[in-house]
Amino acid sequence: MKNPTTTLFSALRRAYLASSALGLMLLGLSLALITFVVLRTQVTDNLNLVARTIAYSSEAAVMFGDDETATEILTQIATRENLWQASLFDASGKLIARVERPADSLLERVGIHLGGLLFPDQTGTDLIRAQQQLGRVELRGGGGVFAGFFLKALLATLACLCIAGLSTWALARRMAARIVSQLDALGSIAHTALQDRDFERRLPKFDIVEFDQLGKDFNALLGEIQAKNAALLVRQSHLEQTNMSLSHLAMHDSLTGLANRAGFSARIDQAIVDARQQGTLIGVLYLDNDRFKSINDRFGHAAGDALLVEVGLRTRRVLREGDLVARLGGDEFAVLLSPLRCLDDALRIAEKILASMVEPMVLNENTQIDPGVSIGVALYPDHAQDADQLLRAADKAMYEAKRSGRGQYRVHGIASDPAEEHA
Repeated sequence: MKNPTTTLFSALRRAYLASSALGLMLLGLSLALITFVVLRTQVTDNLNLVARTIAYSSEAAVMFGDDETATEILTQIATRENLWQASLFDASGKLIARVERPADSLLERVGIHLGGLLFPDQTGTDLIRAQQQLGRVELRGGGGVFAGFFLKALLATLACLCIAGLSTWALARRMAARIVSQLDALGSIAHTALQDRDFERRLPKFDIVEFDQLGKDFNALLGEIQAKNAALLVRQSHLEQTNMSLSHLAMHDSLTGLANRAGFSARIDQAIVDARQQGTLIGVLYLDNDRFKSINDRFGHAAGDALLVEVGLRTRRVLREGDLVARLGGDEFAVLLSPLRCLDDALRIAEKILASMVEPMVLNENTQIDPGVSIGVALYPDHAQDADQLLRAADKAMYEAKRSGRGQYRVHGIASDPAEEHA
């Protein structure tokens, strides 16, 4: 299918102008035909009048047989009236006088030929006196006079048609501009709604009834779209918030608000990729609350939950901005240190965590809880090559710390107290 190559109003304007031109042409032809018939009738009547004038003027000359006077009268009148041919006969049909205009130029020959076409029959009248026929006058008119009158009438008609055509063209342009301006407004609103998703604009009131009704319907449609779009935006915002909440819940612990095991795994996997590319270290600290089960049994689950929240808060306070603390489950926590320059950086943070647990947690006026923890330390790539191995290494080191008396830290693969070695 070919692409359209013209606009609606170009086609309408062409159709309007073509129909107007056809109507003006038919009107012009009708006027020309009417003018032709009227002029031909007038010329015929004029020839009859001239014939009667010749008959009246030459009546005496014919009656007394004065051929010379009759010829003179015939010549004068024929010349004055621009006749092509004039003949005068007596009662017996004998030719008394004849005047025939010579065709000296092309224009005169054309006029004579045109007269023969327009007036193929001779015009004549009888010379009658006292109810007695004295003779007959016969005339043939030239076409020059008729052609002149007809040309003038035709030019006047053409001038009127040209004025009418220009007026029609001007009115067509004005009407097209009026219609196009209103449809342009409609198209602009539709384009804005489609491209910019702007459904707040409205069409103005149009002076054309059909367009005004279309504009009202379009405004009503825009109103419905705007309302539905607003509802969709609210729903989308609600879904985004719900999705964010679900994503947060999927990656965070509901009790402490810290990252959960899934969140920690996603973060440590990316940290290992970055460390491998940059040639740096990362550290994992595995924390386990000392005597958590006895505290939970003695003071209740609420106290145990409060202890877990407090341990998470104290651990978070001593970490660097980019480090991560997560609750892996139960009373176990993990800390991701990324990046690290050396093992000493990880050990200093482990010492800060242990120091933050020295102060007892006040449960109520009469009860205090010691939030002590044991910590295991493991480094990538020194102690493991992936996240699971690194977490297991830190977990193993944490159990070494518990066996050594709790409230301490141990480094994976080092059985003695690291603090003593550094001393």
